[in-house]
Amino acid sequence: MSIENEDDMNAARAALNAWLAAFNGKDLDGLFKLYTQDSVYANANAPLKLGLVNVKPWYSSSIPNLKGRLLHKEEAAWQSGNLAGILGCYYFEPPAEEAASGKEGSTGRGFLLFRKEEGEWRMAFDMDNTPEDVQPAWFASP
Repeated sequence: MSIENEDDMNAARAALNAWLAAFNGKDLDGLFKLYTQDSVYANANAPLKLGLVNVKPWYSSSIPNLKGRLLHKEEAAWQSGNLAGILGCYYFEPPAEEAASGKEGSTGRGFLLFRKEEGEWRMAFDMDNTPEDVQPAWFASP
């Protein structure tokens, strides 16, 4: 994968780190500032969310109830102009008391696309690896 500008790629990575800090800190206002207004969220456990207006209710209802923390590990990155993509794996690490009892967290892979707007990198697209709303019928021959 190619990176045109390392400074821009690192700024997109910094936006991801800020997103993770807001997510894990349950800072919804901070989290929503890191999205584009036309962002797309394709979560593995929910229907497609188009636009920040539809992403906000999802996070507002789910984040306050989350336990543990979300970890991310970059596997590949790409940057061109005002777009930067980060492919990575994630792990929802359970709280220490649950981990001590043998509970394992959930894992997956996702692709995040950031777009630079007015000098700031914001998340424009987030897709997990196993969306539930994809149906086999969608792939039937016409």
